[in-house]
Amino acid sequence: MDDLAALTHQLEYLFLKKLIAGLKDKSLDALTAKEYANAFLRIEPFESAEDAYIKIMDFVAKNVLFNELKAQMNTYQSEKNDLAKINKMRAYIKQRDIDSALKVAKE
Repeated sequence: MDDLAALTHQLEYLFLKKLIAGLKDKSLDALTAKEYANAFLRIEPFESAEDAYIKIMDFVAKNVLFNELKAQMNTYQSEKNDLAKINKMRAYIKQRDIDSALKVAKE
């Protein structure tokens, strides 16, 4: 599963989990859940991680019930940035350039 597919899968999982919880505790009725589901389907498919970020942030701004999606996107972005740093640092360390690796870590 590629990175975008994994991200999409996680976002869908969180969205559906929230729908299930709302229907179970009766904070959502079936009609409202259907409206949310249709709204979510309108933002898919995601063309890239950046596209997903923009669409999810807009979706959550309009549908605050799904704040977990925003938190997931923020975590994804942070981890993606950390992974890029780690890869740069790893390359410098393999070249025995510790100073450059540490400089990347501070960025």
